[in-house]
Amino acid sequence: MRDVYDRNREEQVFDAGDRVYLSTQNLDPKHSGLPNSTKFGPKWIGPYTIVRKIHNHAYELNIQAGNKLHPVFNTGSLKPYKEPSRLSRPHNVILADSTVGQLVRRLLGKRRQKQRTQFLVEWVGEEKPTWEPVENLK
Repeated sequence: MRDVYDRNREEQVFDAGDRVYLSTQNLDPKHSGLPNSTKFGPKWIGPYTIVRKIHNHAYELNIQAGNKLHPVFNTGSLKPYKEPSRLSRPHNVILADSTVGQLVRRLLGKRRQKQRTQFLVEWVGEEKPTWEPVENLK
């Protein structure tokens, strides 16, 4: 039974110095400094830095002295911290007719929504393509 469950499950492994979020699901609000209403509170808090690995499934976190939490947590309560991706401003260029615009790298797709044609556009300097109506591409 365990083999079936673990077949598609990837084990989380962290190193000392990694930053992680901590789940608030099993934390007592009185001891964690969270609001008393967990319904509207955050699902994850942090990021915290991992101090050391206790064993395969437990890590010690660098918790502030003000929190009355035990610093060791199971990997099920941890989630890797990802740096927030800053949405960079589009690379505006001055076009031949003296207007400001963006450069299109390529068109990736086409669709119709509510009788309007849209194109999936990959922009120069942008990571993710966006769906744009035909009017925006003229």
